Amino acid sequence: MKVPPRQISTFLRQPPAEIRAALLHGTDAGLIAERSKTLALLYAADPDDVFSVTRLDGDQLVREPGLVADAAASIAMFSDVRLVMVKGRGSDLLEACKLALASDLSASFVVVEASDTTTRHAVVKLFEGADNAAAIGCYEDSDADIVTLVQQIMARDQITIAEDAIRLITSRLGSNRMVSRMEIEKLALFAGQGGSLSLDDVSLALGDSATLTITDIASAAADGDSSALKQALAKAWHEDMSAIMVLRGCQGYFRQIEMAALAMANGAAAAAAIRTLRPPVHFKLQGKMISQVQCWRDTHGGDALNRLQDAELSIKTGGLDERVICSQCLLGLSLRAKSLR
Repeated sequence: MKVPPRQISTFLRQPPAEIRAALLHGTDAGLIAERSKTLALLYAADPDDVFSVTRLDGDQLVREPGLVADAAASIAMFSDVRLVMVKGRGSDLLEACKLALASDLSASFVVVEASDTTTRHAVVKLFEGADNAAAIGCYEDSDADIVTLVQQIMARDQITIAEDAIRLITSRLGSNRMVSRMEIEKLALFAGQGGSLSLDDVSLALGDSATLTITDIASAAADGDSSALKQALAKAWHEDMSAIMVLRGCQGYFRQIEMAALAMANGAAAAAAIRTLRPPVHFKLQGKMISQVQCWRDTHGGDALNRLQDAELSIKTGGLDERVICSQCLLGLSLRAKSLR
């Protein structure tokens, strides 16, 4: 059977009795590993117990494809179920899985972690079409998945977290479940059992101080706010940031403005265009960026990018102080923004 995304959580809590093998496949290795562990703990109190758990890899199965079926048929010494954990490339696992699914798995459960597969791979189709097995896709988390993960971990430790802090976490994480879980667990440790987390707490714990400072610089320049720009630059220099780092961060910000302007030129609403940007724009900046896109649309955004790149090149070729070059460039953009409004 194929487990639909909306049913995966239910499946992982209690697989149907007739399902005796599960294939975990997809592009998120961290999520595959996490779900594999979740399934393993349903059938073995200790997944490292060699008397009840057998671990096999793809290299072994290429040479001896019958090993999975043989392991599934062996009796677990301290458990009612023999757990078989298999890991390898999909092409290396196919023959072994065919033999295993054709055998009696009533006293065992097989968990297969397959890499280098797509939804069309033969091993995926094998599990989807079997009556005694299930295929579970493991792909990058959506924003909703990250929110759910945050809520689960915080509820476990009875931690209160602000809504804007959750939105910040969502905007920063999501490409890999293992990385996301580690960062969220770090936040839980930072708060402590029964503690609380504010937006500032999360920004500090995720190490976003530099990122947020550069965003402040870029936003102030794009907004034509010279006073805010000077304050943000002073903070950057106090934190000993390199001018190249600041300029490249600003390039990324103005590139997002250009992309949003292009989406709007193709008919997208301003708010929708901002929400589609990657990496995501912090929710507190979305309204301000809509105004900035209106200011820097047409050829103006491209001109700003060229000036930022020229400033970076000037620093690399030597000459004036890099902070002076960077500050002059950004102040010029700020004055340009003021004149465009």
